[in-house]
Amino acid sequence: MVYFISLGCAKNLVDCEKLTNYLQKAGYVITHDISEASLVVINTCGFIREAKEESIETILTAIQEKPESAKIVVYGCFVKRYQKELEKLIPEVDLFLPLIPYRDFAKQIRKHFPPQRAFPDKIHKRVLFTPPSYTYIKISEGCRNLCSYCAIPFIRGPLKSFPVEAIMRQVKKALNKGFYEINLIAQDITAYGMDLYGSPSLNMLLRNILSLKKDFWLRLLYLYPSKISPEIIGIIRSDSRIVKYVDIPIQHVNNRILKLMNRDYTKEILLEKIEMLREKIPSIAIRTSLIVGFPTEGEDEFRELVDFVREVQFENLGIFEYSPEEDTKAISLKPHVPMNIKGERKRMLMEIQKKQVRARNRSLKGRTFPCLMELPVDEYGGVWTGRIYSQAPEVDGSVYVMGYREDAGKLANIKIEGFKDYDLIGTCV
Repeated sequence: MVYFISLGCAKNLVDCEKLTNYLQKAGYVITHDISEASLVVINTCGFIREAKEESIETILTAIQEKPESAKIVVYGCFVKRYQKELEKLIPEVDLFLPLIPYRDFAKQIRKHFPPQRAFPDKIHKRVLFTPPSYTYIKISEGCRNLCSYCAIPFIRGPLKSFPVEAIMRQVKKALNKGFYEINLIAQDITAYGMDLYGSPSLNMLLRNILSLKKDFWLRLLYLYPSKISPEIIGIIRSDSRIVKYVDIPIQHVNNRILKLMNRDYTKEILLEKIEMLREKIPSIAIRTSLIVGFPTEGEDEFRELVDFVREVQFENLGIFEYSPEEDTKAISLKPHVPMNIKGERKRMLMEIQKKQVRARNRSLKGRTFPCLMELPVDEYGGVWTGRIYSQAPEVDGSVYVMGYREDAGKLANIKIEGFKDYDLIGTCV
């Protein structure tokens, strides 16, 4: 039996679902209990320092927790960058595999660890790495932006968009299987199609998906700021099935820092895009991510970032401390910001964001929203978790719902009664 651990971003979850599908076809059974495993597969992330540390800690923990006879396979981005170093550092791992096609992965597993017995196709069931209410669909691989701090192009390669027809097959299949929310993901979904069709083609993809005569939620994750066009905004506005939520990683707002980051926009363009979104779609929820402590970031540049966060008041915000990555241009920039200052800047921004979230959540009390129901909370009898449109899976808060019954359907109307930190508390009405 094979036990999977997925680390890092949602794109890795997609990879794990594909890998388990190929392994099942090759005769393996997937288990959700590591104590039953004869093979443990860890899909790693090697994006930033914290992700590398988590990958190493997870590998070492799995070595301790697995059955004594079980084998360990470590796969993915971390291996792609550091396979030789990892082989020396953790010799207990039985096989390291970098990013290779799913079919080749299954062949390598079968070659090194043949299944003990074959199972008929009829027992193969899709292994979910998400609740049954939502799924992720990856529309492209790699990236063409070449940000000076980012190692993704070295790990995942240049942009490779998947054909509209292939994506549409996945969307239809997901909807037929009962998923209600489709999350389109890529390193930069606004670049979709530039390699395949000669120009940005997210608008064409969205129109194809929206031509389906079904009810669903469609969420757009990771839009590059300068590529957000009036046409894309118009499409988001035009159809209620596209949740009024966008994830726009802006990273910084100081123009000098943005130029050093090789981001092709300015603070003025950011303000223009945000203003356009909020003017055309007043209910829009905007999530962003920021990097603090980028090399040469001084106190004035950081204060400019603080003022921007206070002014714009993002609905959701993630903050990363700059992580120096081999082979990136930013690693040679001097001076570097000390670790303690990076940590303090992150804490300051998160405190500002927490206050803004509290004020926003307080303003939601008494309002009713459609809520996508997800899972029962075992420790609280009769309580379920769900999400309203302004909460993306895994990265934002949830709604704790009382009074929900499964026969009411996946989408329920929830009256917000209160909140705790980033989470909302509601009652089914």
